[in-house]
Amino acid sequence: MAVAAAAFVGVPSSALHPQNRALSGDGRGRQVVRDAEDLCTTCARLEELAVLGDMSGDGFIEWSRVATRDSLGRYWIGQDASLKVYDASGRFLREVGRRGEGPLEFGRVVFAHADSDGRVRVLDLGNTRESVIDADFALVEEQRLPGRFPSVYSVADLNGDYVLNAWVMSPEGIRVPLHLVRGEEVVRSFGVSDATDPYDAFRSLRLVAARPDGVIAAARRFDYSIEVWDSGVSRLVDLHHEASLNEFEVRPVPYNLTDHPPPHEVIAIRFDGADRLWVLFHMRRDGWERHYEPQELPGGQTGIRRRSDSTKESTHESRLDVIDLQSGAVVARARLPGVFEAFVGDGLLLQYRELPDTEQLAVWRVTIDGR
Repeated sequence: MAVAAAAFVGVPSSALHPQNRALSGDGRGRQVVRDAEDLCTTCARLEELAVLGDMSGDGFIEWSRVATRDSLGRYWIGQDASLKVYDASGRFLREVGRRGEGPLEFGRVVFAHADSDGRVRVLDLGNTRESVIDADFALVEEQRLPGRFPSVYSVADLNGDYVLNAWVMSPEGIRVPLHLVRGEEVVRSFGVSDATDPYDAFRSLRLVAARPDGVIAAARRFDYSIEVWDSGVSRLVDLHHEASLNEFEVRPVPYNLTDHPPPHEVIAIRFDGADRLWVLFHMRRDGWERHYEPQELPGGQTGIRRRSDSTKESTHESRLDVIDLQSGAVVARARLPGVFEAFVGDGLLLQYRELPDTEQLAVWRVTIDGR
């Protein structure tokens, strides 16, 4: 794939807050992020809004990180080749789409978001297209997407365009994990990776977020390092927390019980309207080893598997950090009650629950008091 050189039309970086010290780093663009001296660990207030997923029947739901809330307060949850829709109280309404290649058929849903017109836009990587669905569940239009991405790890909406994290190498050998996409056009590929070993694609994994003014953030999956880019995709700063996220080098599976445990990882990031960046983590719990057992793998390798009587909540918990972009410091931190998987909208988080006979998702509102 050739690295596109077309300019992106957006708000210039000069329109950003000039006092925003977190958007200017050292000579290499790096700024160390520290916990604020008055870091608040009791400021988060959580309210459960809805539980999604019936015990059986059409409302049954499976794990997903594809979720959005539309203008009517309904939750749309991606289920591989369809979406299930629930009302604001969690009552199942209907399934939208099915597997296939025709109208309102999907190959693999990787992202969904509600636009300002009350419609839901669905990115289908299997059929390389975007489908726009109105409030009455009717297909409004379809638009082709670039067909050059074999896989996409994360997506952010940018005023109708999209920022994708996908591992691509150009004919010139340039490794580029981030891509600004408009319809079928790759407007620009950026964020050149410094990885040079066989784990390039693994190390390229990013979680992306975008602000309406064109500012983009991309967080490394296994490091507390977040690059911020302006609307012309010039890097403003690399926010790098002084504390390492993982003690051991993170490599692809198989994990083990000693020097290569399941890692702490960044799960999602999101800008809010107060010039802050919210970062959602999955963190191993103390004593996680008790919930795993060795597993023999093909090729003579030995890995681990979770014991049948354990759940993901037995081994992991979620953490939320709020970074103030004016000071470049973490001003609030919260340990969340369970395993949270995604942001559904402003201040809304999606929780995953494993139950003895089924799975559920729950939507929570999170507010940060006094910050």
